[in-house]
Amino acid sequence: MEEKQKSNWLHIVMGPVIFFIVLMLPVFGPDRARIGFGILFWMVYWWVTVAVDIKLTCLVPLVVVAFYPFEPVQKVMAMYIHKHAFLIFGASMVTAAWARWGFAKRMALRFLLLFGNEVRTQTVAWFLLCGVVSFVMGNTPVGAVFAPIAASALLYAGYETFQQRYDSRAASNILIAVAWGASIGGMVTPLGGGQAVVTLGFLEKYIGHEVYFIDWSLRMLPISILVMAVMSLFMYFVMKPEVATFKGSKDFYQKELEEMGSMKFEEKVIFYAFVLIVLLALFRPMYVPFVKGPYFKWLHPSPLFFILAAVLFFIPSKSNKGENILSGKTLSEHFPLAIIFIWPGAVALGRILTKTGASDVFAKWLQPFIGLGDTSAVVALTAGSNLLSQMTSDTAAAGVMIPLVIKAFGNWHGLQYGAVAFIWIAGTALSWSYAVASATGAQGIVAGYGANLKRMFTFGIMAAVISSVVTALYYILTVVVLKMDFYIMPPSL
Repeated sequence: MEEKQKSNWLHIVMGPVIFFIVLMLPVFGPDRARIGFGILFWMVYWWVTVAVDIKLTCLVPLVVVAFYPFEPVQKVMAMYIHKHAFLIFGASMVTAAWARWGFAKRMALRFLLLFGNEVRTQTVAWFLLCGVVSFVMGNTPVGAVFAPIAASALLYAGYETFQQRYDSRAASNILIAVAWGASIGGMVTPLGGGQAVVTLGFLEKYIGHEVYFIDWSLRMLPISILVMAVMSLFMYFVMKPEVATFKGSKDFYQKELEEMGSMKFEEKVIFYAFVLIVLLALFRPMYVPFVKGPYFKWLHPSPLFFILAAVLFFIPSKSNKGENILSGKTLSEHFPLAIIFIWPGAVALGRILTKTGASDVFAKWLQPFIGLGDTSAVVALTAGSNLLSQMTSDTAAAGVMIPLVIKAFGNWHGLQYGAVAFIWIAGTALSWSYAVASATGAQGIVAGYGANLKRMFTFGIMAAVISSVVTALYYILTVVVLKMDFYIMPPSL
């Protein structure tokens, strides 16, 4: 016990020590950039070693700015606030009501009946489900929708607390699969996430005309499916859980479901309202041109989830007189408290790396590799884009890498739009953001439900390398060897 305490104190001290070492190394750029890198390495080290409560690790930027105001304190505090905060907290409150009235248990049982209780099969199933949905929804909404459902299934399998899920390889695999699935589908359509929106904007400005969804998806779908297939094999065979199956059998699940009977009034209200909001999010591109202006801002999924949660506080229950569908007691018992810290902390880390210029420094490290030949350029750009997305966020990485690509490859092989192929390459590679909680909103969300951050980092780095290798080989074949106009020439020309 005493040795464990000494080791823990060593890990605690090493966090700030790493920060100060980075501050002294010119390789990390100017002073402001070094602060960004230092905060990154400090937080990742504490997250991976669990030197302190992972919720407290999210306060590292505030500790740093308290001693050294690299930015005004109010600006650093504002970095924790994100436009999707309504979505995350609203959805989490709604899913607390799921747990209270048994709807979460009902969904968990149906999922277990569909895919069985074999842990590795469930892991891949969650990954593919979230991956397909993320074709048309951003990673943060996908994580907000499916992480509570996965946590409910784990609750039924015996993992009732945050710590139980954190300590279990099997439970963490399920939650990590949700986050990675939410990340991996992000470039299949321009609806798939912030990185897709940023990349699309730069691409359209560069070629001077609109890029249709079908043209985008035809180019991104093949490589995304290929990486999803390889990742499924990786998760099934490499990320071994400590148990082969969750408790229970299909007959047991069926019996439990039958004993629950038909859906109660409270379940129906929560379910149909939730589905309505998800459908509004999916079909938003079809109706948004007709509902423009400040009076329709509430139709965005983020405020809608929060509005739903607020309304549930005033709808009386029919099953339990004197109680409303959502209450303070329900929140105190079922709301995932850790998400209030971890998700905003991950958001703040990504913004700090961009604001301090750390991401720009990283991008400059890639420039010497660009002139070494087409194959080297593809490999360097793939690796660099992916690594930057792990360090900052996929959206921030797109904002840094795509302009760099346009500038570096603008006249590639004498083509008028020579950078087009490399925009596809960089955009693809930065979508495989698996390792760090700040890489996507989904990572921060599942961390709030108990995903083991050390496991996410360790296997996330391995998965990122594998995905990047597959991506590099794919584009070496299609762009360098076959010289396919499909990727080299601008779409819709």
